[in-house]
Amino acid sequence: MIVVTKYSPEELISLRQKFDMSQTEFWNAVNVSQSGGSRYEAGRPVPDQVLILIELIYERNLNLDTATQRAKLKLKNSDWRIKFELII
Repeated sequence: MIVVTKYSPEELISLRQKFDMSQTEFWNAVNVSQSGGSRYEAGRPVPDQVLILIELIYERNLNLDTATQRAKLKLKNSDWRIKFELII
């Protein structure tokens, strides 16, 4: 179960700086544009689905490229039955 952490704007900026990433790099990893990320860092509420991705990628070190490759492999080998399992 994932508990959605609500980050303050300062915490978002601090997290991004912790990874030494530009806004574009940080926010693109969670499927958000740089301008959208900038708004979140300025105080706009962050949607839960984005917060979940931040938790998975930056707090739990999930590599989405690897997860995506595994999902594609499972799809290819599953006779078109989509089955994606994410164990955290």
